[in-house]
Amino acid sequence: MCPLQDYEEIDPAKVPLSRCSVCKNRFYCSPRCQKTDWKEHKWNCSALPVEGVPARTVVELDDEFKSHVGRVAGILREVSAALKDDKQKVSASMVAPLLKIPTDLPSHLQYTRAIQESEKFKYRLPILTACRLFLIDYVSTLTNSDPQRKEFEDWFAGMQLPASFCEMYGPKIVGSPADLSPGEYAMLAQTMPMWVVPKMDEEEEEKEGEGEGEDEEREGDKDEPAGRRWVWLALALRRAYGVHSDKTA
Repeated sequence: MCPLQDYEEIDPAKVPLSRCSVCKNRFYCSPRCQKTDWKEHKWNCSALPVEGVPARTVVELDDEFKSHVGRVAGILREVSAALKDDKQKVSASMVAPLLKIPTDLPSHLQYTRAIQESEKFKYRLPILTACRLFLIDYVSTLTNSDPQRKEFEDWFAGMQLPASFCEMYGPKIVGSPADLSPGEYAMLAQTMPMWVVPKMDEEEEEKEGEGEGEDEEREGDKDEPAGRRWVWLALALRRAYGVHSDKTA
């Protein structure tokens, strides 16, 4: 259905619709309608990957990449610890310099999509860049034969989001993790804890079932589960930008 059309007196089945040629996921009743909506939709729009065709951006998952992911996660861990006090007032302008993202990253790992003209996203480049790195790293662990890959894709289909929210399409997120829109990365930064936290709990229960000793757990305290980085990212987004998982990105 067209997001700008009033269907109170019109049968939706009789309204011919065209769709966005880029994401294939936004429908319009006229060119004028599409032009009007593009001011907002462009921040949530990214190309739908073609099956069998390599992603537009391919990131080499070498030791350098892993080290940058770990460094960004470490920064977010420190920042999130400092932001736990809800009584302390913070702002995006205060937090962004602390994140040191993406200025300390090599050019091929920076998120280059321009967002300065967007009132919604212009201060969120550190968050979007970190989310992009974490997503690339996470998707790299999901092989085509891994049942969790399909489960992850289907998880997005089960999201009940208002029409005004950014659409989340699992196969695109998994197939093109480096080429998503600002809105998609922002939505992932909010929602990924809902995916990773239950997985971390399951892993913890398995470890306890295997009878791992307290000494091993104590040694592992220095090496946080990879899923924890998503929690730190969501906390930074919530505290610095006032964004919650039940609100639009």
